[in-house]
Amino acid sequence: MKYQKYLLLILVILLIFSCQSDKNDKLFRIAYAMAPGGTSHLGAVRLNELVTQKSKGRIEVKLYPGGVLGKEAPLIEGIQLKSVDMVIAGPSIIGNYAPEYGLIEAPFLFRDYDHLNNVLYGPIGKEIEKAVSKDRGLHFIDYFHRGPRYLTTTNSIIRTPLDLEGLKLRVPELPVYIKSWKIFGANPTPLDYSDMFIALRQGVVEGQENPLEVIYSSHLYEVQQYIMNTRHLISFYVLVIGDSFFDKYSEEDQKILLSSIHEAAEYHNKLVEEYESKYIKLLTASGSEFIDVDRDQFERLALDNLPKEFTNEWEPGIYKRIVDTK
Repeated sequence: MKYQKYLLLILVILLIFSCQSDKNDKLFRIAYAMAPGGTSHLGAVRLNELVTQKSKGRIEVKLYPGGVLGKEAPLIEGIQLKSVDMVIAGPSIIGNYAPEYGLIEAPFLFRDYDHLNNVLYGPIGKEIEKAVSKDRGLHFIDYFHRGPRYLTTTNSIIRTPLDLEGLKLRVPELPVYIKSWKIFGANPTPLDYSDMFIALRQGVVEGQENPLEVIYSSHLYEVQQYIMNTRHLISFYVLVIGDSFFDKYSEEDQKILLSSIHEAAEYHNKLVEEYESKYIKLLTASGSEFIDVDRDQFERLALDNLPKEFTNEWEPGIYKRIVDTK
């Protein structure tokens, strides 16, 4: 066992050393915590194909998936240390570096992907990028959509916030989640993901919320009968580069890389839509029942109450500015 651990440690050190020591300006290194097989990895694979095609093999792309070079925070530091060239990061990068914009993960903030895109690619998105980039030299190049999150329950049909009253709901241990679901009327219960299935089966909690892919792959449909079409969290991954990108690559190679990134983002986001349809069919076939909800009631509660809960933390007026974006 000790010998295996020693070999693994050597492998990790060699990987990190190879990344840090490789100064080849024809190498583009992409790191991310998501495992191979998911849409983010497939988007990165497509990016690799596009760069290879456009550069006729002159630019080499190396992928480091599954957190092989570390979790998200060290990866972002890796951009600044020039050990990686791009990171696919979750929205937590915003909450970590610019907490005044941490509302970006608030439930029922975004109506749909069009609304999300209009915010991220518009003035507010530039404002958020500037706040994150300040003194860090980070740049948001594009965004990968993430599958929306859905509310599921054991035996309760939820159509309005009134139907949530007292429902014991498993949530991640994040303040914005806990406060939001309290506002909606539920009894949010923070639990580790690893404990969730047993807690649902034993009735410790009566509901949870996650993307359809997680609901299906984790067999949550075995203990949750109803899936509410809340789509309450429309989220994303950020494709991040650093100042070194513009120093390392020629103007011609920058154009190749940037155009490939944008095309890969389009490919990825269509793929997310296809996966969404796929999991709706699989879950329906598994006996799950999808229930429509009155989103307007949830959105109104969020707008009227969430900004007050985070008055001292969020940028003044930012919640309403996002909601009012067309």
